Amino acid sequence: MTDKTKNIMPLLAAFTIITAASAFAHNPAGKPDPMNASLQALKGAEFEISFLQQMIQHHRSGVEMAKLVADHTQRAELRQFADKMIAMQEQEIGQMTKWLTDWYKTSPKEVANEKADKEMKMHISMLTGKRDADFDKAFLQMMPMHHHAAVEMCEQAEKNATHSELREFAARMAKEQQDEMRQMKGWAQSWFGPA
Repeated sequence: MTDKTKNIMPLLAAFTIITAASAFAHNPAGKPDPMNASLQALKGAEFEISFLQQMIQHHRSGVEMAKLVADHTQRAELRQFADKMIAMQEQEIGQMTKWLTDWYKTSPKEVANEKADKEMKMHISMLTGKRDADFDKAFLQMMPMHHHAAVEMCEQAEKNATHSELREFAARMAKEQQDEMRQMKGWAQSWFGPA
């Protein structure tokens, strides 16, 4: 291995980690994730429809990740957390689906954002292959990143949604997800030490 190759290997490793993180949230270059990026130019009904469609997709992938917990961890507190998260997000999917129907006479798309769907599938398949402490550690890294992207989407909805009930819903969801992020970060630190 040449000196030049030795110098580039740590950079490649760092780039790979950054790329994985950027699927869910802003990367260090300040680029938004695909869902937040697609919402930025939208206004009015166009914004609301896109937000609801994409947040339903985002929640479905969060639920899919959370459903892995039951068979992949030994930790009762993580199982309880996942059960609560699944119940809450499925309820929110129901509410958002109703608004799409009531306000815009449309229903959720199978895939609202192709790029985000591809990235999320990759992360879910990475989690599926892990068990016990390896799974716990990966879940506690990935789910807060997933939540972070949702919080940023909610912040856009608080500013750009035209229905006051959607603005309030987004504010409440952002707070719930931030609380869950704090809980997960706390567990990650106490179980695995500082990141």
